[in-house]
Amino acid sequence: MKRLIYLFIFTVTTFTAQAQLLWKVSGNNLKKPSYIFGTHHLIPASYLDSIPGVYKCFNSCDVIVGEIIINSVDAGDAILKKALLPKDKTIRDFVTDEEYKLIDNELSNVLKIKLSKLSTLKPYYLLMMYELEFYKNVMKSKDEIQIDSYFQLVANDKNKKVVGLETIDKQLELLYDSIDLNRQVQMLVETIRNKDINQKDVLLLEKLYKAGDLDGLFALSGKENNISDFNPAEYRMLVDDRNANWINQLPLLMKKNSCFIAVGAMHLAGDKGILQLLRKAGYVVKPVEESKNKKLKK
Repeated sequence: MKRLIYLFIFTVTTFTAQAQLLWKVSGNNLKKPSYIFGTHHLIPASYLDSIPGVYKCFNSCDVIVGEIIINSVDAGDAILKKALLPKDKTIRDFVTDEEYKLIDNELSNVLKIKLSKLSTLKPYYLLMMYELEFYKNVMKSKDEIQIDSYFQLVANDKNKKVVGLETIDKQLELLYDSIDLNRQVQMLVETIRNKDINQKDVLLLEKLYKAGDLDGLFALSGKENNISDFNPAEYRMLVDDRNANWINQLPLLMKKNSCFIAVGAMHLAGDKGILQLLRKAGYVVKPVEESKNKKLKK
């Protein structure tokens, strides 16, 4: 469950009884407020229409901050480079015959591609490809621009500066190099073996997210139900450690400009989340309350 939440929902905890994805950051000698929005990395940008105040807050900011600069021309080459297994290695070197057949059958059914065509890719990259298509099939969603990309595309059209809190190489290193290849295989195989449970989880997580039940999502994020979920060390590396790095960058960014910060909402959660870390640093962090929602105008 924990890993699914990381991929699909990136949950955010709430410090009031009100469900909230959009937060205002002020105080601590800031000249203008900044805003933080917890994103869902797979949900289409059209979902923003249901978030009161998000477009107004975006338009009021000078700089758009994301985890990485998504729409870089070099991103595709960097991803492919990091996603490849070591030279002269294929997926067959890491799986049993039974596991190969299991993966091959599922990728053929979901991705419509045989494993032999993808055999030089790292297991975690195969897992992300699989879960993205799995999510689309379960939710019957179309190929649309996701929220994170949308914010940055509109920022470019409006000549707003876009800043990444980490480089694409750093994020790819965390995803594809920091987790042992045998562990990546284990996560891929167990995810496929538990696909019926995963389907229920996707539906539940989507329902909770869209209902704004953030307390429920945060409670789920702490559970470790099977071996394909992130273990505590992996969670700390992918979430808590990155939060600590980002919190060292945000004060200077917000001091210079009003920032709209759009990161996976799980990074906002808990005592080691961005919201609480900003409070500890002396900022006032409150939910944005708006009754009207105006779309971004390019």
